Amino acid sequence: MPIEGPIKELGLFELFQLISLAEKKGILTISGEDIVKSYVLYFDRGNLASVDFPERLKNEFLKRGFLTKDEVIEVADNKFVDYLIENNIIPLSTFKTVFKQTAIDVLYSLFLIKSGHFSFRETDFEIPDYLTLDIKIENIILEAARRIDEISKMEEILPNTDIVLEVSTDLIEKEQINLSPMDWKLLSLIDGNLTISALINKIGDKFAVMKSLYGMTMTGIITEKKIPVDDIIKENKTSIGKETDKIKELKRLWNKGKFTDGLKELFKLKEMYPDDSRISYNMGYFYLAEGRFKEAISEWNSFLVLSGDENKKKEIRETLDLVKGIHKKIVNWEVLIE
Repeated sequence: MPIEGPIKELGLFELFQLISLAEKKGILTISGEDIVKSYVLYFDRGNLASVDFPERLKNEFLKRGFLTKDEVIEVADNKFVDYLIENNIIPLSTFKTVFKQTAIDVLYSLFLIKSGHFSFRETDFEIPDYLTLDIKIENIILEAARRIDEISKMEEILPNTDIVLEVSTDLIEKEQINLSPMDWKLLSLIDGNLTISALINKIGDKFAVMKSLYGMTMTGIITEKKIPVDDIIKENKTSIGKETDKIKELKRLWNKGKFTDGLKELFKLKEMYPDDSRISYNMGYFYLAEGRFKEAISEWNSFLVLSGDENKKKEIRETLDLVKGIHKKIVNWEVLIE
């Protein structure tokens, strides 16, 4: 019988400790209100055996230059690891290193979840060697607790990820500046246009980005950009014009059945506006038109988290029920031989 329930009632710290102390073997699924994507974690003898997070992994290999944007769009989530290995796109040792680092970052982010649902069922499973982790949960719990304490302090100074940052004009007057590689990387991206949310999306590691931005804010290296009211009005008018053009282009591609091209356009928009629910809404339909049910479901789950439009959310919930039912039938389909 599975262990399941709301995260509010049994927190992930307690759940992970329970699995570790009892040396359980099974599969943990975490999904729900506070989570953009669902995550599947595999445990063996109480240790973390593997994590299934294809979209996050895809973006990580894209940032590192192992995948192109076209490959990210065209290769299905459940096939891209095999695609990397079978086509020798990346050395196996490098893949294992990146996989482990990204998996640990994902784990730390899970402990920040405040609401949602979990389900753990004891079962046997097989994991390919290149996806095996064997990480002691106790070490992850200790580091996650430390990070949560630090993040609460950071959010007092940077309470909103929609803030736009800029490099301080006083920077050149500082005689000695000891910056970390992450500080330099962020300084190269901070252009007075990107929000904190966009910076996190580009780097991928929320804790590392927030820690770096917090440190540079406290030392006066970066500051919040103050935008004059006239500039905001002008920028909004320009944005409305650009959005209208993008909508027309997406409609044209949809009507011509060019769904892959539509996804490429939406992918570009998602890089610029990672928290715009409309992008996830549209990507879901474009993925569905290509028969990529899993990706469509993932994008619509994102939409439900990000959107405040209750009518559209009702529409997507109803559509999700239909699509999940069809997807389940396809997965469980057997050839009729009589």
